[in-house]
Amino acid sequence: MNFASYHLWSQFEPALGWEDTHCQMQRGLRSTQISPLQAVQTSPRQETIWQKVGKLAQQGVYEFHQDPLLLKHPRGIERVADRLYLYYEIAAVRDRVMQILQQYQAAPFLLGQDIVVLNRGDEPIPPPIKIQVEGDHFQLFAAFDCIIRSSVSQIHIIDFKTGLADFDRRQADVYLLACSYLYPDLSAVASFSNLETMTRSELITATPERLELIAHQLAHIAKLHQQQLQEYQLDPNCFDRLFPPHPGNHCRYCPFNYRCTYAPAS
Repeated sequence: MNFASYHLWSQFEPALGWEDTHCQMQRGLRSTQISPLQAVQTSPRQETIWQKVGKLAQQGVYEFHQDPLLLKHPRGIERVADRLYLYYEIAAVRDRVMQILQQYQAAPFLLGQDIVVLNRGDEPIPPPIKIQVEGDHFQLFAAFDCIIRSSVSQIHIIDFKTGLADFDRRQADVYLLACSYLYPDLSAVASFSNLETMTRSELITATPERLELIAHQLAHIAKLHQQQLQEYQLDPNCFDRLFPPHPGNHCRYCPFNYRCTYAPAS
């Protein structure tokens, strides 16, 4: 069955302002080299510093709420750092994560909330959600960082961020669509929370009409992606046409630059 995710969507269409660094060939290399299940998220093969910081920051929040006494303990941060093996990380990662832990201990915004879901960030990919829209159907992969119960009839999806990247509304839209299937009796809102800059987005909502548009968009992407993979399997020589390259300085950060013939020599 066709599949879709926010990550696949972002590989098809870059976020606003990132058009110059977007490369369809990366999507092709990822999708033809690894399994569809791995393709729904960033491959852990070569983690960048910002990916490592984001993962450890989420794990830190999770550990704090596994043992809330650590939020008040004078050595709570050190104990969480021990659980994350943070002292074995390079300084560029360790220092940033330690600052995030200090900031969260000082202002733990999830403390006292009715937490429905809080993921550590390194769990297996959750089972897909079967989406059907006007005859098209696909499997939607959506891994939530956190969901809290904001009222009797409403849930609030919170996605953790780090660094200086802008929030992408499309990611919230995918989460809202997923929750409309997982929690059909509840309304949902979504927001982004940057654990490093201590900034939060406005609450994001989606009408039933917007959710239907999102489902159509994801169905189209899922179908087109599978069609391209099938065409490549029939004729591997068409790879460059199906997944055109966009070489540049950004190739230095691509996990496939070691095998891509278009990546500029460093």
